[in-house]
Amino acid sequence: MTDQQHTIDQSRQDATAAITTGLAEVRAVAREALTRTNDIVTGPVANIGNELVALRGSIAQLGDQLRTAASPMAEPAAPEPVPPSIPEEDKRPEPVARPEPRMPDDDSLNPETLRAAAGISAAVLHAHRDTWEFLVKHAGADQHFHIPGAVSETHGIVMAGLSGPSLVAILTSLDDVRHDAEAGRGTQAIAHHLHQRIGDIVEEIARDPHVGGDCDPVTIRIDDRLKPGGDGEDERQ
Repeated sequence: MTDQQHTIDQSRQDATAAITTGLAEVRAVAREALTRTNDIVTGPVANIGNELVALRGSIAQLGDQLRTAASPMAEPAAPEPVPPSIPEEDKRPEPVARPEPRMPDDDSLNPETLRAAAGISAAVLHAHRDTWEFLVKHAGADQHFHIPGAVSETHGIVMAGLSGPSLVAILTSLDDVRHDAEAGRGTQAIAHHLHQRIGDIVEEIARDPHVGGDCDPVTIRIDDRLKPGGDGEDERQ
């Protein structure tokens, strides 16, 4: 009887060990399958999001081109009247007009700002979806702009990871647009505001740079709001 009981107990222990080992192997296989599934799904979803952003920018550019092509052609200018001829003996040399001295443009793009932007390894842009599309539309054709791999959107707010070369492309492109009189006042105003906001952050970093990898990425937030407790009216003391 004792030998039989011992045999039964040993069988139970062996069965329990076999079941435990089998469950552990099943769990390991399941975890590996879930990991592969996440890798397969996450990559294409991120790529689709980036392609959608680029497609929106291309559609916006195509719309501008179609509106330009559909606008009526300007009427030919009337020929200028021919001034009456002056006899040779009455001709006198006209005074040569001296060009007025050109004042320096205090609002021009500072090369030091571009160099500081190029030194930023990682920046996170927080902006509305329409603002992000504006940046992609005007800076997307620049050779240094790269569609970021990490772009997320929550309630219309986009968070995009940008590199230093992409920041350089954004600043130079916005600088061209804000000085382009044919772009329209609204487009110029948007480009000027974004250029100033991004440029101020880059210049602040240039004044006190931090070299090393033990700090958070630079945050660029385009989200102007009222101060807490403000009612939108000027406070006069």
